[in-house]
Amino acid sequence: MPEHAYPRTLGHIGVTVDDIDEAVEWYRDVLGFTPVMEPDTVTANDGHFGALAADAIGFDFGTMRIAHMATGNHIGLELFEFGTSEGEAAFDPEAPGLFHLCVQDPNVEELAERITDTGGEQLSEVWEIFPGHDEYLMTYCKDPFGIVVEIHSRGYEHMHSNMDY
Repeated sequence: MPEHAYPRTLGHIGVTVDDIDEAVEWYRDVLGFTPVMEPDTVTANDGHFGALAADAIGFDFGTMRIAHMATGNHIGLELFEFGTSEGEAAFDPEAPGLFHLCVQDPNVEELAERITDTGGEQLSEVWEIFPGHDEYLMTYCKDPFGIVVEIHSRGYEHMHSNMDY
């Protein structure tokens, strides 16, 4: 095993929602993500992709719907809707697993307002990450499907390479 692994790229994140059509529309209209595969139905163990999906997911899900979207920096958002998907994602930041997604927008307040105006919720105030430097802003919101969406005014490396906890 090598002493240091080379940094892999992040290809996509998979998220389960209760209404995939509404989610595709929301992520397109609010966050500007581009649909690259419109919602399609997959039946577990039906054909090659159905068998692949059942094996990868790990159970016979009956049928599900799946869609793919691209972000501005080419990281994918893969959306799933299962027949049993109801309600919104549980918000428990202490539980192991995915806690939130983070998007970048130079106008944090404006995007947070747009999220709340379209069925989401702003969870925190807009904060200066570095007091006295209003170019480094962040807030937490929740989309209409219960997924926590953090908004940063700057890119990840730019933001965190300047941090001193």
